[in-house]
Amino acid sequence: MASRNAVFVSTLFFFVTGITSTWAQQYVFRSIDVPGAGDTYVGANNNSGAIVGCYPLAGLISDDLGYLLSKGVFKAVKYPGAPSTCPNGVSGNGIVGAYQDGGGKFHGFLLAGKTYSSFDYPGALLTSGLDVNNSGVIVGYYYDGAGYHGFKLQSGTFTLLDPPGAAGSIADTINNSGQIVGYYSLTDPMLNHDSQGYLLSGSSYTPINYPGATGTAAIGLNKSGQIVGFYSDSGGVFHGFPDFGGVFSTLDYPGATNSYAVEINDSGQIVGDWTSVSSSYDQHGFLASPIPGTYGPAPGNAPFGQKMISQH
Repeated sequence: MASRNAVFVSTLFFFVTGITSTWAQQYVFRSIDVPGAGDTYVGANNNSGAIVGCYPLAGLISDDLGYLLSKGVFKAVKYPGAPSTCPNGVSGNGIVGAYQDGGGKFHGFLLAGKTYSSFDYPGALLTSGLDVNNSGVIVGYYYDGAGYHGFKLQSGTFTLLDPPGAAGSIADTINNSGQIVGYYSLTDPMLNHDSQGYLLSGSSYTPINYPGATGTAAIGLNKSGQIVGFYSDSGGVFHGFPDFGGVFSTLDYPGATNSYAVEINDSGQIVGDWTSVSSSYDQHGFLASPIPGTYGPAPGNAPFGQKMISQH
């Protein structure tokens, strides 16, 4: 399925690096698990605290159902008639993501209110929406048969977003000021090697690399320019990170084998995913809420979410 981590986990699988961090905001963590689901993937959160993502039905990645989690209640999100739907971004302007049609092709979608609309990058074999800001500008990626490329969709017009020299790229998040973060590779159009994050402000691209890492994915961005994403250490373990004004730290869900930070809202709440080897179903979402004025290890975790209700 064309969800954020379905692409990004495989993208960074080969990265190895040795990284240490000496600074960290303290957070309270809550796990996010759709009731009855084996795995749960988180795509994004917004300033109202709503969270979107998807989970596989019957353990099949090609048979996903989307969800919206708001005020502790899960609502299903399903593109009409689609066998698979995965929301990746949410804002005051709606929900964006990707769905699979009956022929197996993936398309981007926007859910505004109760109305779904579909979009495809011209000539693309696959299109996925990853985020939408309050002005209705969408970012995401498409596949052209040779590699991945980022795009911006504004007022019905697509703009290619490949950093200079990029062989392939993905545009992940756009904030309400129009800044965009994502990641790219200078050598690999499929983004399996040699990747680094970027920040796009206006027409200027700035690379983002976790200190000492050989691969970094910048995934989330808020109005203050705070960035989150993930990287891999020398043992091949994935860690989330915040980048606050060029100050990097590691963000790991307590006890997790791997952690991935995918979005940060304007209140500094971070959402992402974590995995464990303790069970056959080991993919979970998380919400990390900052404790103002505190630094150091996060103080534990708690379950989040109550029930699944009728389809949105």
